[in-house]
Amino acid sequence: MTLNFAILIGFLLLLILSVSKWKIHPFIALLLVALGLGISMDLGGKETVEILLKGFSETLRWIAVIIILGAFIGEVLQETGGAFRISNGIVKRVGEKKLPWAMGFTGYIVSIPVFVDVAYILLQPVTESLAVKSKKPVLYIGLALAAGLTVSHTLIPPTPGPLAVASLLGIDIGRMLLVNLIVAAFAMIGGVLFVIYFVKNEWLEYDKELAAEVKIEVPKTKENIAFQQGSFLLDLLPILIPILLIGSGAFIEFEKMGVVGKALNFMSLPLVAVFIGAFIAAFQLKSKDKRGTVNRLVEQAILKSALVIMITGAGGALGYVIKQSGIQNEIVEVFSAFPILGIMLPFVVASILTISTGSITVSLVGTASMLSPMIDSLPVSPEMTAALIGCGAFCVFHANSSFFWLLNRLHKVPPNVLYRTYTIQSLVMGISGLIGVFLLMLFGF
Repeated sequence: MTLNFAILIGFLLLLILSVSKWKIHPFIALLLVALGLGISMDLGGKETVEILLKGFSETLRWIAVIIILGAFIGEVLQETGGAFRISNGIVKRVGEKKLPWAMGFTGYIVSIPVFVDVAYILLQPVTESLAVKSKKPVLYIGLALAAGLTVSHTLIPPTPGPLAVASLLGIDIGRMLLVNLIVAAFAMIGGVLFVIYFVKNEWLEYDKELAAEVKIEVPKTKENIAFQQGSFLLDLLPILIPILLIGSGAFIEFEKMGVVGKALNFMSLPLVAVFIGAFIAAFQLKSKDKRGTVNRLVEQAILKSALVIMITGAGGALGYVIKQSGIQNEIVEVFSAFPILGIMLPFVVASILTISTGSITVSLVGTASMLSPMIDSLPVSPEMTAALIGCGAFCVFHANSSFFWLLNRLHKVPPNVLYRTYTIQSLVMGISGLIGVFLLMLFGF
């Protein structure tokens, strides 16, 4: 173990203790650990501050506005009763016992074209309303959705991480897709089963707040007729349209379509797509003072989003400092000295990068970059190497993951609860995917 690697592990343990045991606010803890880590790794005081600020801004430069617009869509769905009608429709169609599977497969499909954080934010009002409607903890619904979202983002092209892995390892995307679809299914099944058996009683104080806020029993008065009888499809439009627009950018070559292609390409940008969803949501408001209602809901969305945005940015800043330290290169040097690891090398290196940086993309791209020179000497095919890297990238998410803090703030989940649910779930998903890889190898893939 190198000195820098030992320093990194020490600071990550310090971060975990700071937020879980010493109750230091995550925003402060993340920034202090990032500063201390950068200085300890000889990045220099001034340079560390500059790297930290760049990581903070790079994390928020596109997602901050999307978080606010997504929160606005959620406020509208609560105001109009759309969240109630969507959740009611899903419960009727799939049944309460199958909800985790429905949410898992929803995430599996949605996250192929859409970034995990964006998709979860868009589906947050549905997740919370479903939790109340089905009388289940919000984590029971939310982590089932997160399982599906994460596997697609990590393993299925055309998401950027898997595409980068395919490019770096020089493998056929079609064959990689075939292998990874199966591996992703194993990982998602493991994540959903973990939710079903170990998260069903993880009740939060936030669940009580939701029960009081979400309108489930609606008085049969004239003013609530629209609330009860609105269109399920129209309620879904503010969520579905952004997802379809963003997804089209991944599958359609707009540059070959002239002026129309340029317009569609513009609308497929995540920020623009979610803005269109927010406009559709605002259009569905039936208040007499629509402008006043929109302004009020925008303010509510900004207030509710501020803390999420700041903590997400601080988590991104820490990850960026770790990335700039170059620790990933030292990790590979350490493990390349132990060839006995053989088949597990891609999984182990990706796991350590995820634990260290909290970033799936950094883990995927970093591991593929490190292993590409030795791809021909590994005892597994390039496609299986890619699958092993993807499985390792799940293991494990904790306090330096931006999605960890997104869950923390969106649902007010204490860090210690996330450690025993979200963190353990990610480990289960990685091992489940690994089982899928071994089974495919057993059948000659």
